[in-house]
Amino acid sequence: MRMTIPITGTVKQINPCILGDDDDYIRPIEIDLGNVSWKLVRLDLKNELMEIEVIPAEILTLATGKVDGEGEPILDVRPATSDEKAQFIEYARDHSLERMSKEDLYSISSSPRLINPFARAI
Repeated sequence: MRMTIPITGTVKQINPCILGDDDDYIRPIEIDLGNVSWKLVRLDLKNELMEIEVIPAEILTLATGKVDGEGEPILDVRPATSDEKAQFIEYARDHSLERMSKEDLYSISSSPRLINPFARAI
């Protein structure tokens, strides 16, 4: 499933390719999308957004509340059910532009807006 989220960082160059600052690279805002992985589909510097393809986790790791003989937590690792995968996608949607405004997402994440000195050239 595709969704859109805001980006943060500092744009250092836009031609011939987009480069971010080494110390403040271009990235998604600091927001927890839950039990999903994602990959970049499209970067929109003009609107400070990135479109991502989101894939629910196949494996679920849960704490059992027990510890082993060495004091390490015992985990239950199992395949995620279809219902759980649907819940993972819904959680991610709740933290995307599908259900929240860009301003709300920046505020919730405490991430600064994208610094783009080339904004007028785009």
